[in-house]
Amino acid sequence: MKNLNFQVNLQGVIDLLSNHLYSEPGVFIRELLQNSVDAVTARKRLGHTFDETVKVEIFSSHTISFTDNGCGLTEEEIEQFLARIGGSAKREDQDSADDFIGQFGVGLLSCFVVSEEIVLITRSANEDAEPLEWRGKPDGTYSIKKLKRQVPVGTTVYLKAKPEFDDYFEYYRVSELLEKYGQYLPTPVMLIEEKYERTINESKPPWLMDKPEAMAYVEGIAYNKPLDIIPLTSVIGGVQGIAHILPYAVSLQDEKKHRVYLKNMLLSDRMTNILPPWAFFVNGIINTSSLRPTASREAFQENDLFFAVRDELGECIKRYLIELANRDADLFRRLVLIHYASIKTMAVEDDELYALFIRHLRFETSYGELTMAEILLDHRLVYVTTTLDEYRQVARVARAQELLVVNGGYVHDLDLVRKVTEIAEDVTVDILNTLEFANQFEELDLEDRLTVQPFIDQSDALLESFQCRSLVRWFEPADIPVLYNTNQDVNFFKLAEESEQRANELFADIVHVIRNDLYDTPYAKLCFNYNNPMVRKAMESNDPQLRKASIELFYTQALLLGNHPMGPAELRMMNDSLLQFMNRGLDGAEVAR
Repeated sequence: MKNLNFQVNLQGVIDLLSNHLYSEPGVFIRELLQNSVDAVTARKRLGHTFDETVKVEIFSSHTISFTDNGCGLTEEEIEQFLARIGGSAKREDQDSADDFIGQFGVGLLSCFVVSEEIVLITRSANEDAEPLEWRGKPDGTYSIKKLKRQVPVGTTVYLKAKPEFDDYFEYYRVSELLEKYGQYLPTPVMLIEEKYERTINESKPPWLMDKPEAMAYVEGIAYNKPLDIIPLTSVIGGVQGIAHILPYAVSLQDEKKHRVYLKNMLLSDRMTNILPPWAFFVNGIINTSSLRPTASREAFQENDLFFAVRDELGECIKRYLIELANRDADLFRRLVLIHYASIKTMAVEDDELYALFIRHLRFETSYGELTMAEILLDHRLVYVTTTLDEYRQVARVARAQELLVVNGGYVHDLDLVRKVTEIAEDVTVDILNTLEFANQFEELDLEDRLTVQPFIDQSDALLESFQCRSLVRWFEPADIPVLYNTNQDVNFFKLAEESEQRANELFADIVHVIRNDLYDTPYAKLCFNYNNPMVRKAMESNDPQLRKASIELFYTQALLLGNHPMGPAELRMMNDSLLQFMNRGLDGAEVAR
């Protein structure tokens, strides 16, 4: 069997880098900066004493050079690391923590995205090393020659821009990219054009700032003063950082914009997943020394270490919130108010955060809007509805009966209320069965029940086709004549009935089998209030037509008050009953005249 080597199409690799791996052409600045800083780091490891520096110089005709006084390269190292794709002087023992930034040996290829040739002048820090020139082209060819002139220890890379990338070699763009990627590097980075020279990285990193400095820094870059600054640390990830609390509400779907650095070099200013998903009320600025970057060096490899670090950073945020609740109650309340939706999501997913926040969260109840702390102060029995419609059916009546009912129809509210027994063991939480709700009202005595039974029988007969049964109770408030209660099962069957009437014959038969043969038909309930004068008058009437019109009007009025949809038959019923009462009223007016 014959062993063969893969053939690499360098131009194809360059196309892959420019179109798929790197987010924009300007990353060549980052890659050259990383190589320069790593070379300086390598020379320091040799024990050399020198004034470390990286110089970036801009020349006319859109040419740029990167010069470092790092370790330089020998001819053997050039062959190993520049002429071999995927080779890197930093690849040995990648899993161990070190001071190097780059690891994959493809960074220099990013220069071919913006330039037709890479010229590299280098002299190794090894004793008696000769200066060398390496020239590489995107067609995969390269040359190496020894230079007769003396050059200092280190490496200089020269690039001339392709015409379509001229703007990336202009002073303003080079300065912008150097500051973006290398603002906090420990090695001095100088930008030179003609006689003008300035240091790029004189700034103090935000993760080393005290809180007032960090607050001012974030306000300067975000144009909004943060609510507060949260220190972030991770021992296993070698992380130092801050998270600034956003002063405005954000959606769950909003793009996260965490700014992340690897050994002080910017990887990404839009990383989405370095903090736990529930922490979307903060933006992070994080520096790590241990996480492994992807090949593009714009994100981290999502391995076990990455997820462990993310959990550790999440614990930092949790500890801050717990301390804040005790240290600064006003700021804590502001945070809850602004990030209410985010905090509800956190509380549902995390028991520790639930215990911290639940008493501060507000809920719509039959007693008005209350915090959970206010609810627990006065109530040991809490009912909660599963939908907004169910809550609307019972809210006003529940308050009159001194029953606390919470609207569980909003996102997470049902789960939040049901968990309250975990922090308040003397409280009972029940899911409200709206169809059984009327059973809690006062029943009539035997004599009254016998009196109203004909009316109830007539109501059942009239409303049978609408899947509704009738009953009578005494309840407050007296100005509510009837209460219509339904649930999802009833609504489903009514919808199925409408579908059966409108569908073709085959589909109608299928719906009929599901609706009538597989399940017992559920019924809504129409509860008449014997405490209401109009209901009493209708029940005491001996006129069957008047009772019929009253039942129809009470029923349709209850649908309207409960925001229930009405079908064509119910709309006709409402119109017919209204017209009957109008006619009776008008006839009475004529007689009176």
